[in-house]
Amino acid sequence: MEIHYDSTGFFKAVFETEEGVLDGLKELMKAMPAYDPKFFRVAEPKEPRFNPGEIDYLIPFNQKMAYSFDEVLARLTDNSEHMEFRPDYGPEVYTGLVKINGLLIGAIGNRQGFLPKGYPEYAPYPGIGGKLYRQGLIKMNEFVTLCGRDRVPIIWFQDTTGIDVGDDAEKAELLGLGQSLIYSIEQTDVPMMLVVLRKGTAAAHYIMGGPTANNHNAFTLGTPTTEIYVMHGETAAVASFARRLVKEKDAGQPLQPVIEKMNALAADYNAKSRPGYCAKMGFVDEVISFRAMRNYMVAFANCVYQNPKSICPHHHLMLPRIIRG
Repeated sequence: MEIHYDSTGFFKAVFETEEGVLDGLKELMKAMPAYDPKFFRVAEPKEPRFNPGEIDYLIPFNQKMAYSFDEVLARLTDNSEHMEFRPDYGPEVYTGLVKINGLLIGAIGNRQGFLPKGYPEYAPYPGIGGKLYRQGLIKMNEFVTLCGRDRVPIIWFQDTTGIDVGDDAEKAELLGLGQSLIYSIEQTDVPMMLVVLRKGTAAAHYIMGGPTANNHNAFTLGTPTTEIYVMHGETAAVASFARRLVKEKDAGQPLQPVIEKMNALAADYNAKSRPGYCAKMGFVDEVISFRAMRNYMVAFANCVYQNPKSICPHHHLMLPRIIRG
């Protein structure tokens, strides 16, 4: 008894008498089927040890600057704790379990900055955070599938420049793995929420919990730094006018008219990717401040655990056991 109550957690409560057991069962039955937080909680609720207001200083408005996603997460979760799933695999994405108001939630987010030397393993070029590579896509597929098995709701945090492209990426099956992630999401049947921290780009926006490819998306939040587009405006301008520039230069024609068109296209992309425009067009349901994210996460956790369709008993959960090894 001591082992399974104190160590393994297989027993949620221990009683001295049979009457105590019956009273305990009665208390549990009082919580069914109506909402009672203590029935679903894995721990007592705690505020983050770090102030959520500090996220204003952690996430740069400049989309090209890196930051630590782990530091952002530490300002959102109960007691700033988390259990990371496969930390040594797919370093461009974070996957793990967190507690929000004492309730178990899966968290997935893009990491930023330079990735370890030799990654991605299938290509000669260095990996950059924000982009999705083979291991990261496999890891997200695995984590989402296990969240579905354990009936754990998921919160996605997007700041992605897209999925890796090119011949090496195609040979590494990135197209198929992205499609597989959409399939994995659709098979989970657990509620999900999306926060677009900064960039939501192209197909990566769809497959990382985006509402356009996720029937389980409850709502999508924008922030002051949200941008949603098929590609960045500067990239679109180069793709559209690069050949024209070469032709004009070879013909000895002035380049300024083409450059002005490029700048106009980039400006149009910029205007149509701003947080306000995203909300107006329905790309996000609401634009909130960084310091308000924790409140929305608590509201989401409280709602999805309100008389859910099905649950996994805490002592049957596989994800915590897989993480611990």
